[in-house]
Amino acid sequence: MYAATACVFALTLWSGSALAGPEPLEKQEFYDLMQGKTATFSYRGEPYGSEAYHDGRVVIWRDTQGQCQEGTWHSIADYHCFRYDHMSCWKVFPDEEAGAGHHAVSTDGLKVDFETITDGVFDCQGAPLS
Repeated sequence: MYAATACVFALTLWSGSALAGPEPLEKQEFYDLMQGKTATFSYRGEPYGSEAYHDGRVVIWRDTQGQCQEGTWHSIADYHCFRYDHMSCWKVFPDEEAGAGHHAVSTDGLKVDFETITDGVFDCQGAPLS
């Protein structure tokens, strides 16, 4: 009886964790993934923009029309928060189906896929800043 109960309990724990999905990247994991790199994103299969992760937690966002914004980022628990004109916080998850193996979900439910993550960063000198 005890062994059967323990087996059912273990199976319940295993199935619950399997259904929960991947855990979001923690602060250091995200930093290690993005520092000195540029990510391109898609939303529902369409180009969404790109973001360059410079030293000092400086980021530059470039939308699909080439408009740029410079901002900063920091982490709060499992959220990675970006301050441009306003604050936007995201959880980043591993995702084998996304082009670059990750997707992000904002606090308001927007989901974007990382299409590419490449070495090096861009700046927007000469490009319009929004």
